Amino acid sequence: MKNLIKVYFLLLLVYSLSGCSGYQYYAVQSTGATFAKYHTFAWLPSTDTAKTNGYTDITDEKIKEVATENLESRGLLLKAGRPDLLVRYSIAINNKVKYYNNPVYIYNGGYYPGIARYRHGRYYYFTYRQPLPVYVGSEIEQVPYKEGTLIIDLIDRKTRHVIWRGYGRGEIENPEKAIHDIPEVVGGIINKLPLKPVEK
Repeated sequence: MKNLIKVYFLLLLVYSLSGCSGYQYYAVQSTGATFAKYHTFAWLPSTDTAKTNGYTDITDEKIKEVATENLESRGLLLKAGRPDLLVRYSIAINNKVKYYNNPVYIYNGGYYPGIARYRHGRYYYFTYRQPLPVYVGSEIEQVPYKEGTLIIDLIDRKTRHVIWRGYGRGEIENPEKAIHDIPEVVGGIINKLPLKPVEK
């Protein structure tokens, strides 16, 4: 059951970060770290993904595939034996609450006195129902939601230190588009790397 929950959250997470808006990307780099000395990388085994579900395998494979393509486009080559960098990804899910300030109005019923205007020597009188609404205050609405974060780490294989970490953060929504939107999500994180794409 715990593994299935992780699978569901992973799918939700990727979808939530992939919309046209509503997600943010961040990155932090180790002090003094320079990417000039790194040329190759390899993946560490996934820890947050259950291997008993087909969707999990597909999602895990897609994340690694897209990240690999993005890293290679920046001059880093995938190499299983003695790579310079080790790469891993993880997820985090947090419960959040949104607050909406909704205005409250009142509508007083009944007839109101006529209003007279003078225009070109003629008077116009009228009465009316339901005048313009009157603002009387606001009502706070609380809406719970889940916030997901996809994290990608680059680790120096020799020192075992994380030299770079990229985050993608957003609200968790419908998981159905998760796999389809993985390229945009992962690509947004990798775009935070201090490496320019290599011209082919």
